[in-house]
Amino acid sequence: MSEDVRHRLGDDPEPLRRRLAGELTLLLFRRERQLGRALDRGELARRVNVSRSSLYAYLKGTTLPRTNVFDRLLSVLGAEAAEMRELSTLRDTIEVAQQRPQGTGADRPAEPGHGTPDVARRAARVPLPRQLPPVTGHFAGREAELRRLDGILDEADASAAVIVTVDGSAGVGKSTLALRWAHQVKDQYPDGQLHVNLRGFDPEGPADPGEVLHRFLQALGAAPESIPAGLDAKAALYRSLLADRRILVVLDNAASSAAVRPLLPGTATCLAVVTGRNRLESLLVREGAHRLTLDVLPYREALSLLERWLGARRLAEQAAAADELMELCARLPLALSIVAARAAARPDGSLERLADRLRDVPDRLEALGAGAADLDLRRVFQTSYALLPEPAARLFQLLGTHVGPDIDAHACAALLGAAAPPRAELDALTGAHMLTEQEDGRFSSHDLLRAFARQLADRLGEADRRAAVERVLDYYLCTAIRAGRHIEPCRARELPEPGPSWAGPRIDGYADAVAWFTAEIPTLHATMEQAAAEGFHGHVWRLAWAATVFLRRTGRRDERVAVHRAGLAAAGRADDRAVPATSMRLLGDGLTRLGEHAEARELLEASLAECRAIGDARGAFQAHLSLSRLHDAAGAHAEALEHAEEALRSPVGSGDPLAEADALIEVTEQRERAGRCAEALPLGRRALDLYRGLRYVEGEAYALRTIGRIERRLGRTRDAIVRYERSLELDRRLGDRFWAAHVLSDLANAHEEAGEPGRARARRLEALAMFESIRHPASRAVRTMLDADTPTPDSAGTVSTERLNRRAAGRRAVGRRTAGLLNRRTAEPLDC
Repeated sequence: MSEDVRHRLGDDPEPLRRRLAGELTLLLFRRERQLGRALDRGELARRVNVSRSSLYAYLKGTTLPRTNVFDRLLSVLGAEAAEMRELSTLRDTIEVAQQRPQGTGADRPAEPGHGTPDVARRAARVPLPRQLPPVTGHFAGREAELRRLDGILDEADASAAVIVTVDGSAGVGKSTLALRWAHQVKDQYPDGQLHVNLRGFDPEGPADPGEVLHRFLQALGAAPESIPAGLDAKAALYRSLLADRRILVVLDNAASSAAVRPLLPGTATCLAVVTGRNRLESLLVREGAHRLTLDVLPYREALSLLERWLGARRLAEQAAAADELMELCARLPLALSIVAARAAARPDGSLERLADRLRDVPDRLEALGAGAADLDLRRVFQTSYALLPEPAARLFQLLGTHVGPDIDAHACAALLGAAAPPRAELDALTGAHMLTEQEDGRFSSHDLLRAFARQLADRLGEADRRAAVERVLDYYLCTAIRAGRHIEPCRARELPEPGPSWAGPRIDGYADAVAWFTAEIPTLHATMEQAAAEGFHGHVWRLAWAATVFLRRTGRRDERVAVHRAGLAAAGRADDRAVPATSMRLLGDGLTRLGEHAEARELLEASLAECRAIGDARGAFQAHLSLSRLHDAAGAHAEALEHAEEALRSPVGSGDPLAEADALIEVTEQRERAGRCAEALPLGRRALDLYRGLRYVEGEAYALRTIGRIERRLGRTRDAIVRYERSLELDRRLGDRFWAAHVLSDLANAHEEAGEPGRARARRLEALAMFESIRHPASRAVRTMLDADTPTPDSAGTVSTERLNRRAAGRRAVGRRTAGLLNRRTAEPLDC
């Protein structure tokens, strides 16, 4: 029978009718065998609710049953589901074939007595459907997406229906893009274009697929009396009418695959474009649809959209305000269009004033509302939110309490108070494009959706909202301390206890810990501000302490100072006086690296005095080391040595190899500064042995660098280079860009002294790039040395030996001056 179903509609329907009659007779015989007796034809007709003569006509194939009668007949005869579907398709095919002219080709006259007479002539009088709505003249951008759509069409399988889904968040421009492309390709579909708004997110409910099919069938020329009642029957007739015709179907604003499936063509000659806020994954899997997901506009395309409305000249004259408007609208096409339309209505108006109003209003979503329901962003977002499953809606509401730019699944679990990441809820939110999952597994949304989430969070009771905030703060603190202990295992005891524990990502070692901090540091900044504002002061200073080593090693000097300023402000509320003393020292260390020596000295001396007052010997020991580094950076080497030796005399180092090594290496460096290299070298070697015994990589790298500098001063340049190379290897393993840059500079000087100018220049270029990457002022000194290292040709285009000698002498002089700048330690070593 499958071969018969595939008959072209222009073929004679008589063989199809005979085939259908035969199948019905076979069903009748099979039913009689099941019952063990003959079926009374009169009783059968009564059960189907037709006359006996009509029943005989169906079984002979002289009359085609109406759809509802046919369904009852199949049910009474005990047809299985697969048989019912196949026979119903055959029946619908016969009906459509009877509505076509019947001769040899399209000009055959209709045979009377079969189906609805003259339907073909009626269809010929119905104009081809041209239902595409107009496309906006302000369309801009989406060039990559349009190329991708063209590529899908060019590479389509000639044997399969072409279905394209366009999904994305509310207001991102799905319908606009779909219509733009539909108008571009409509000439490839000369038999017409169908369009419907399925109202998938309309507050009054979605469109009924049966009603949509009825309208489509009429548009395709089906007589109203020939349209069956059932959805499946309508869909079968619809697909039959589309067979061998080239028609474009745009199904806009679909909420689900189920709402779309009855409206899809079944032939490769047609194209269906489906838009919706949800990912229609069932269409991808079952129908092989091609998926295109839209995000907010990139900067240049957002600018192009504003130019379409306002003109390039106006934007150029008010460029800064235009940029701010794009960010305030999150580069969401709907929001940008609303703002642009307002600005276009006042061609002499100031874009800056418009940006000021949007920036300063307490409710930006309300300010962007344009009256009409489909232009009110809050209502548009609300329609998506209302259709979420309750657990996913709860998570989205709680995300309104989260202040970071993005979030991972473990933090989402903490928000909910769940023991494991809420995968189903996150899938629902990403499926509805309320959240976007990034490649690294983190989740985010644009600023306007985040503003909507914050408004939802405001509806929470104060106790619920505060509990959610505390849970996620506990999570970040617990994980930050866990990561901090992996970054510096030797100093794990110096970090505070984390408090309530939440399951987090796997952090099994140094690399995992650095990766976690790298991903979370923007969120940690925002979280600390939120914690301070809401009175969770203990979380603030503990987070600052936990992030210290990561911030130091990655060269984030300004961030480090900002974090510890916040930490110190919060530490003043702690009951333990050692807490603010430690926070003063940590901030002082950060200021030392920034070169803010006066403020750093005030803080470090206050920390030392407080530690002495409360009897905190370890705190005083650390303060002495910090003061030594500060004075060293300021060029006061005698004071630096005094503090270093005071630390070495401290009882803290007795029985504590790490504290002893820290004090030894500090004294080593300060004695090297004073030219007392013979005294310094044994101390440095002792510190190196202690660090290696502790497997403290950062300490080992620092000790190697210090010993390398001593060996250079003692004239053992090759030994110094070996020390430096090993130190550089360890710094790179740690990702410590600050110390790696310093070692590269030291290596450059050593190679130069060894008569290897090429290697010296290569290392100096590496040092310059690294100093510039962390915006360190030492880059100026390194650049000066590179400039001094570059000879200038004479008028003949050559460089004379005399000129080379003068260059070398000048380079050595610059090197001596610059080395003094680089050797002033504007950063803290091991324990800051």
